[in-house]
Amino acid sequence: MDSKDIERRVRFLKKVLIFEESPDELLSRVAESLTEMEVSEGDHIVLKGELGDSMYIIRDGRVKVHDGEYIFTVLKSGDVFGKYYLLDQQERSATVTALSHTFLLRFDQEEFHRITQNENTVFRGILKALVRRLRDMNVIEEQLVSQNTEILQQKNILEKQKHELTELNATKDKFFSIIAHDLRSPITTLISLSEVLRTDMDLLDTLQQEEILQSLHDLSRNYLRLLDNLLQWARVQSGRMVPEPVDFNLEEAIQDVMVFYKPYALDKQIKLSALNITPFNVLADKNMIRVVLRNLISNAIKFTQPGGEVQVIMIPKENNVEITVQDNGLGMSPEVLENLFRLDKAQTSLGTSGEKGTGLGLHLCQEFVGLNKGTLKVESLKGFGSVFRFTIPTAL
Repeated sequence: MDSKDIERRVRFLKKVLIFEESPDELLSRVAESLTEMEVSEGDHIVLKGELGDSMYIIRDGRVKVHDGEYIFTVLKSGDVFGKYYLLDQQERSATVTALSHTFLLRFDQEEFHRITQNENTVFRGILKALVRRLRDMNVIEEQLVSQNTEILQQKNILEKQKHELTELNATKDKFFSIIAHDLRSPITTLISLSEVLRTDMDLLDTLQQEEILQSLHDLSRNYLRLLDNLLQWARVQSGRMVPEPVDFNLEEAIQDVMVFYKPYALDKQIKLSALNITPFNVLADKNMIRVVLRNLISNAIKFTQPGGEVQVIMIPKENNVEITVQDNGLGMSPEVLENLFRLDKAQTSLGTSGEKGTGLGLHLCQEFVGLNKGTLKVESLKGFGSVFRFTIPTAL
């Protein structure tokens, strides 16, 4: 392959999501390792059940990802499929068929491991592509399973980055665990509900239609919050989220978040109140503090029974201000409380109205409070509610 062909491929790869962060030197090696393929309309590129050992980049054309007659999604030029099989070999969970005359670039798994042994930007790109696919609700129902064994093997391949990847691998485990456990099953529910609306709309009365639409709305809203948390957690773990402290009025930030969650509290017949919330300037990353407030207040409402109360309290101190979010809800046992901030042992519980969660929001709170030179503490007693306290430095 001559240098012009390589340059042409590199220019194309820069537009592919999973390679956006990769340096030109890596892209040149990837470009040399790609195999060109040409398939006709109706030809199968991969079959459900076969062992995956490569990924495919669509250079030109369109393909459908499907299981029999059911189409999960349609992909076009610049899209990638089969990318998760670069991490390990597993059976394909769907068939991919060309919808038009299509040109592909194939990336073999062995070549992938050889080229990326000292480079992790592609792994972050794969995670970025996964988050975007989930956010768009165009998820391909490939089986997402634990990558722990393969991740441990990557430590040997990426020796120069061993210390960094130790922490990165633990984070990947958590991501895939959340995605496989908390998204895969509900996504099936989304598909089933939308299929009922698509095929049996005429058989449903108005009340049944409203119930299905409400379920779809609630599921989508929960997914969006989870994906927002996943995206921010990924940025923290990759070292790309650095706090940008500014002098701002904490009272306004608290009031804005409380106004946002008041409809949720009213819907559950919960009193959401503020105590001693006065104008007070702090020095911190405003967006991060908003994320902490949103997670703590929404969690308090989630685990409080109808008729209960959630309070947000401000206590100014010498060098900082302490914010308390307390409820008189379900509370936590000593065992749950002990493992609350451990990724490997944290457990999630249903809210008082059956709300689901992953516990990732609390990990974000701990990370963000720490990045802003504060502390986060929690007290709880099962059956009597929980109290979360965090501090923010006072503006000079």
